Amino acid sequence: MATMKDVARLADVSVTTVSATLSGAAPVSETLQKRVWDAISEAGYQPDLIARNLRKGTSTTVGLVVPDIAVPWAAHLARAMQQALSDRGYHMLFASSGDDPEREFREIALMMAHKVAGLIIAPTSLGEGYADRFVKTVRGPVVLVDRVLPGTGFDTVTDDNVYGAQLVTRYLLRLGHKQIAFLAGRPTISASYERYDAFRSVLSSDGVEPREELMQQSIFKRKQAYSAVQQLMSLPAPPTAIICLTIAQLKGTMEGLKNMGLRVPDDVSVICFDGHHPAEGWTPSITALSPDIAAHSQQTAKLLLSQFAGNEPRGEVIRIKPLLQIRESCRAIG
Repeated sequence: MATMKDVARLADVSVTTVSATLSGAAPVSETLQKRVWDAISEAGYQPDLIARNLRKGTSTTVGLVVPDIAVPWAAHLARAMQQALSDRGYHMLFASSGDDPEREFREIALMMAHKVAGLIIAPTSLGEGYADRFVKTVRGPVVLVDRVLPGTGFDTVTDDNVYGAQLVTRYLLRLGHKQIAFLAGRPTISASYERYDAFRSVLSSDGVEPREELMQQSIFKRKQAYSAVQQLMSLPAPPTAIICLTIAQLKGTMEGLKNMGLRVPDDVSVICFDGHHPAEGWTPSITALSPDIAAHSQQTAKLLLSQFAGNEPRGEVIRIKPLLQIRESCRAIG
């Protein structure tokens, strides 16, 4: 049976470096981490984290709470997080909050009652006094994902929403679009308002005045997007492009346009922030941002393991840059 010393010899590093890579107790360069993980795979080493945690009286289970585990980005995150933590000897317990803060707090309390080692949470961010309640309720090692709770001191891993909005907006501007509709989500969720604010900022910097009637607020359900798009395309001067934040918005948008006999991109261009599966099953394939979900999971695991090692959270917000996948749903005009 392979030992930590065998891994250290194969990776040509010290046993301390192997231990730090596994536990996150001390910083290790990405180059050395890769050598260590490659050596672990080659040697077939199984970290005895269960025995270590039994000695410490802690669990090897991590809880993941997201709005809806069936939503593509959440499902992808769950799978990537499960792999990242499994590689380090941890297991995952999943729960969906349904974007209901009461249900979310019940799920969190249940996981804490089961003595999970730590929590990964995409917070609902909903309701008056939510952040204060969250801080008072959640205990132990915690990393937030996708959504930021400013001023709460939790470590967070999320998309670089400003950068993503800049990619999307500048791409449409390069294609000649100036009449751009934006389907914003819940105003209290950081991903929504960060993207919306950055979108408007890019337009202004390019000398384009946003038309307020094209700015649709609080559109987070499929039916809402369906109705909003029909209203938008019935305006005397309809938009030439529509920006969706989520797959739910995208589905409602495409259905609404189809119902009006409008074609994408001939009649209107469509682009989406949520790049999980948008090209599959759509005609045409959808231009969208593609998040680096592997980087999300690795950074989240790193922050959580650091807290397991006794380090205090620093309120660090790590933003992962997405890529723009150009497909068939946008066309040049003018």
